[in-house]
Amino acid sequence: MAGKKVVVIGGGFGGAAAAIKARASLDAEHIVTLVDRNRKTFLCGMNPLLIVGQREVERSSRSLGVLANRGINFLQAEVSSIDYAGKTVDTSGGTLEYDYLVIAAGAEYDWDHVPGSAEAYSFYNIDTARRLRRRLSRIKKGRIAIGVASVPYKCPPAPYEAAMYMDWWFRERGIRADIEIEVATPEPGPVPVAGPDAMSLIRRALDRKGIELKTEAPVTEVAADGRAVQYGNGDSSDVDVAVTIPHHVVAGLVRGVSNTGLIGEGGWVKVDPKTLETNEAGVYAIGDVNAVPMANGRGVPKAGVFASAEGETVGQNIAAAINGTEAMDFPGEGYCFLGFNPNVTALVTGRFMAEGKPDVRLTSPSARGARKKERFERDWKRFRV
Repeated sequence: MAGKKVVVIGGGFGGAAAAIKARASLDAEHIVTLVDRNRKTFLCGMNPLLIVGQREVERSSRSLGVLANRGINFLQAEVSSIDYAGKTVDTSGGTLEYDYLVIAAGAEYDWDHVPGSAEAYSFYNIDTARRLRRRLSRIKKGRIAIGVASVPYKCPPAPYEAAMYMDWWFRERGIRADIEIEVATPEPGPVPVAGPDAMSLIRRALDRKGIELKTEAPVTEVAADGRAVQYGNGDSSDVDVAVTIPHHVVAGLVRGVSNTGLIGEGGWVKVDPKTLETNEAGVYAIGDVNAVPMANGRGVPKAGVFASAEGETVGQNIAAAINGTEAMDFPGEGYCFLGFNPNVTALVTGRFMAEGKPDVRLTSPSARGARKKERFERDWKRFRV
């Protein structure tokens, strides 16, 4: 049998996991290539720690170039288009042929969706997190608002985690009494996928810390000077620091080929929830680029651990198709971290693809949870997750 070509677009959680799993399960005559515009990627889930001075950038980064040590061809290039009929991918580094294609291009941020948010603060990539860190290191008093623009967004606990880390940091600096913090979400409560008990627990934690929570209140506008925010429920706040969780959209590469029918009604790539295959044969979509429906109609959370599990599923199934072995279904089990301070962390964990409704719970915040988060970071850096 002639060697097959597997191409993976995107080197985040899902793309790296798919490439590693496929490579480990295939003989040497088959070629696995991973394409990403960047050689170095960052663990953005650690940005809430970075903005309060508890992480440095280099600790939360890894190089895709080291995947060559595992037999994976890494190409640092920009992908311009995909020809599904001809089974080719055009990149700035040349045209790649494929037998199997994995699209792990992720989500992008539409800063223009909320007027003024491009000039406000955020922490949803390294550059914005660094900028916010500088601003928070200088603040002595005032009001900070963290506003979520829309759902879905990556790492659902992140806005609440960031607010609680800020609370901890300002207390450490002895200035908490002079700083107000509010969090606003379009949803009926914090992290609703975890269920009503978890929402109540998080609400109580925010209340005890003096953090105001606004629900069913997406941020809709930030004033040109960044000193006021407007919410979709009609409320507004005068602020000193406006932090937005930006509106997420499917990667531009995928938007450019939407006439193929890959995009579903919600604006994300449609996939088979078991195999993660798109309606193009041999083409899979994993991670933040897709929408995997749970039994309650919502999509599986856009979190790295799920993208990684999707990548492993697809990597194994591509190898199974080539080797003639047994395929697997996406298990839909996983977790997200929710830090209450840098030393105490809870987990949103369970079976997100359970029948009837997701079987999810929030663990008690603990030092053990914080240690697990640190191990997760180390494992990510070594491509173990």
